[in-house]
Amino acid sequence: MGAGVTGIGHLILTVDDMDRAVGFYRDLLGFPVVGAVDPVWTVVDAHGVPLTLYRVAGAPRLALGPDQDDSPFFFHVANFDSTAAALEAAGVRVKRTDRRQGIAWDPAGNVLGFHDHREG
Repeated sequence: MGAGVTGIGHLILTVDDMDRAVGFYRDLLGFPVVGAVDPVWTVVDAHGVPLTLYRVAGAPRLALGPDQDDSPFFFHVANFDSTAAALEAAGVRVKRTDRRQGIAWDPAGNVLGFHDHREG
């Protein structure tokens, strides 16, 4: 029978500064804001997944691994090299794992993965 789950309601990322977070997720990554930008709680549409930016001081950041340089989720991109170059040009810290994937840090220090499915 199951528990009746119908989908993901929200993935929540804590942020320090909502304006900087919205600038990163909306303006740089291209995720539209759902509703209005709120100083504490703003939702962006990560291609069908509600990603909630929640401003709270001192909250832990999303990061995995002994060096805190890995992420529990990855965004699909058409071409990782192009994505990494665009993020770096905007001043974002990027760690390239290989030519098809890597990680980047958002303005609050959350670690986000990016990868493509190109052949070769």
